[in-house]
Amino acid sequence: MKSVKSQRGMSSLGLLLIIGIAAFFLLCAFRVGPLYLDDSFVGSSLDKLRDDDLENMSNSEIRSQISRYFTVDGVRDISTKQIKIDRKRDTVILTLDYEKRVEFLGNLDVAVRFSHKIDSSEGKKK
Repeated sequence: MKSVKSQRGMSSLGLLLIIGIAAFFLLCAFRVGPLYLDDSFVGSSLDKLRDDDLENMSNSEIRSQISRYFTVDGVRDISTKQIKIDRKRDTVILTLDYEKRVEFLGNLDVAVRFSHKIDSSEGKKK
């Protein structure tokens, strides 16, 4: 049987290091995580448009419908004016590229870019 003196555990410095690393990753999760959550709401709002008949809707009707979906899903920071609407022969392509920036630590910011593309012809093939 080993004596108590020969058993070793984590030192105070090691424990502080582990706590510091855990705190850093928690800070990352709490600062950057909500950006990805908001983007998932944006993506689900745009995915709802696949069921609509985009080819027969005007650009203002499309933007109005997107605005309604954004309101229901709680998207506040994205304007429908940021959505690019391209009309091809028999398809409508909606593109939304945006960037979110959050203060991370002091004067250090984290910038995250998001991109969504909806093609009305893809919804009909399914």
